[in-house]
Amino acid sequence: MLSVPLDAETLETCIAAAMAAPSFFNTQPWRFRLDAENVAFQVRAAPERSLRHADPAGRALHLSVGASVFNLRVAVSHFGWSPVLRLLPRPENPRLLAAARRTGALRQHRAHLYSAIWRRHSSRFPFTGQPLPPQARAELAEAAQAEGASPAFPEAADTARLLRVTAEAEQRNRLDADRGTESRGRVHRDPDDVTDAGLPRWASA
Repeated sequence: MLSVPLDAETLETCIAAAMAAPSFFNTQPWRFRLDAENVAFQVRAAPERSLRHADPAGRALHLSVGASVFNLRVAVSHFGWSPVLRLLPRPENPRLLAAARRTGALRQHRAHLYSAIWRRHSSRFPFTGQPLPPQARAELAEAAQAEGASPAFPEAADTARLLRVTAEAEQRNRLDADRGTESRGRVHRDPDDVTDAGLPRWASA
């Protein structure tokens, strides 16, 4: 694929792709800036958009920004450039979390995922309990390794322990009035997913 010029439309599309990433309670705790001198996208944290009670240490903020940076890299690659990423490029500016510079090289970063960016959506429904197919596990492991991660799938005993710890954490969160108020203010029910009785459709099945 030939590289396209970085005009206003292309720039807006790249930023729109980055903004389509999932974020903690859809807080979208990021800001973008174009470094015209280096032709690079700067991705900055926006802690004023984070949740003080639900994410006091900013871990979810950083995970959300990481997803946004990934989408940005996919979009840059889709337009025929090779994204060169630098994390925390300026120690004196801790809110500047990443800079993605485009080059004219044709080595692409998962450009085939570009169309999936616009189809992604969140689901608040419970997990089905069905195990992941072996092929899906293999693809997830391969994708993680390509990003420099070392994925691990828990065995049955570890899964039971994780579920127990998760249940305890959810119970603790329910008892935290400040966190509950903060979280409820971020969750909006989709009317298409609710029955006439006001219950989620999975609960009335």
